[in-house]
Amino acid sequence: MASILPGMQTDIELNHIALGRRIVIDTKFTRIFTKSDYREAMLKSGYLYQMYAYLRTQELADDRASLCSEGILLHPQVGDAVDEAMAVQGHLMRAKTIDLMAIPSAFEAQLGGIIHTRNG
Repeated sequence: MASILPGMQTDIELNHIALGRRIVIDTKFTRIFTKSDYREAMLKSGYLYQMYAYLRTQELADDRASLCSEGILLHPQVGDAVDEAMAVQGHLMRAKTIDLMAIPSAFEAQLGGIIHTRNG
């Protein structure tokens, strides 16, 4: 079975060993929202399932950070900024946009906010 399963590779994984904090960032270069028959704007379910699967399948009993790791779906900002979070079975999952056209200092501040903020 292992030879035919798709691989799971994170884009970015940040670890702070002293704090026991792990942040998994999956970058996308598409709009953060999609439409459905019932809603004008909703998160793409496939991306949420992907992040959920990564966070949960990487849990190890002897790795405390893996049991409460955080996942961020990071998209370019198209229209209004988005920064939403929810807790799912011990893991914080965020959907966030960043303005790729921002001046360098503002862009850097947006990236720093990803790491320093704990929403939820």
